[in-house]
Amino acid sequence: MNYKVIISFSLFSILVMFFVVSCGQEKSMETIMNNDNPENKIEGKPVKGENPKVDRGIPVEALVIKPRKVEQKVPFTGMVKPLHSVDIAAEVSGKIIKINKKLGDKVTIKDILAVIDDKIPLGQYKQAKARVLSADNNLKIAKLNLKSDKELLENGDISRLAYENSSLAVKNAEANRLSALANSSLLEKRYNDTRIMSPIDGLISRKYVDIGSMLMTNMPVYRVVDITEVKIEIGLTQNMINRIQVNSPANVIVSALKNQIFEGNVSFISPEADPKTGTFATEVYVKNTVDKLIRAGMTAKVEIILTDNHTHIVVPDYSVVKKNGQNFIYKITGNIARLTEISISNVFGSQVAIDKGLFEGDKIVVVGMKRLGKETKVSVETIK
Repeated sequence: MNYKVIISFSLFSILVMFFVVSCGQEKSMETIMNNDNPENKIEGKPVKGENPKVDRGIPVEALVIKPRKVEQKVPFTGMVKPLHSVDIAAEVSGKIIKINKKLGDKVTIKDILAVIDDKIPLGQYKQAKARVLSADNNLKIAKLNLKSDKELLENGDISRLAYENSSLAVKNAEANRLSALANSSLLEKRYNDTRIMSPIDGLISRKYVDIGSMLMTNMPVYRVVDITEVKIEIGLTQNMINRIQVNSPANVIVSALKNQIFEGNVSFISPEADPKTGTFATEVYVKNTVDKLIRAGMTAKVEIILTDNHTHIVVPDYSVVKKNGQNFIYKITGNIARLTEISISNVFGSQVAIDKGLFEGDKIVVVGMKRLGKETKVSVETIK
């Protein structure tokens, strides 16, 4: 009896499972048939169970074209030089007997830096002054004799020849006096040259002698530099020369001073190019700090601001697409970016000036060009 119950229960379970599977397959077939039926698909509406996908275009960033004046910072590198620098040389020979200034000292044009033995020059100068005094006396005597001979000639006491001799004696005395004065002036200078002095105010940067040193004429004694204002020499190319004028502003960055920036200006532009380099020598002047932080010999970076009074249509250089030696830009009309040929008239650093192919108000692609073809639907994410 128990066996019959078990068999009956097993058969019932099998029938139930067969019924469930059959119903599932029928429902799946119905779904497939409904999906394949064109009547069940409506354009623009997704079928039940499908993910909607809207073609918004390739995302890009755009720029609206606006004509503007262009400023360009052009970098140069140069070495700082003193505004004035002079090597003071001995103008007379002799032995150094006194040193008044040492390295680093501040000097003026009135200071005596060192003294050369002056015994012989001083004696010669005193002799010359005595000769001048003697010449003055001889001239006075000659003039008195001429005056006396004139009276004698008028009275007929002397001949005309005697009077003319007196007149010539005055002229000779005048000549001797001039010669004595010239010799005195020369020996006075020789004596003064035993005092070494600077022709400029500044700081002593070199000292070539010490007490007891023997000097010959034209031997260097000191070097004095004026760094109240310093200069940096650079070279301008031909395409820059007409865009930079004297007094154009410049920024000077000194790396040795933790890249501190100093304001300067262009003070000189050569009227002719260097035949070797083809550049025009230019000097940029910078006022030093009160404590003279900028020193001669430091390396400096100079940024000169190039300006143009005209407005230009400019675009970033990275927005220009080059193909087969030609320049193109992606111009956006509506939601379509079209590859458009342009003509570049000038380059200002990272900006290029366009003289053909773009107009004020045009919108161009500046980011995302790599995914675009000749005509591509785009979605503008950002407008600059």
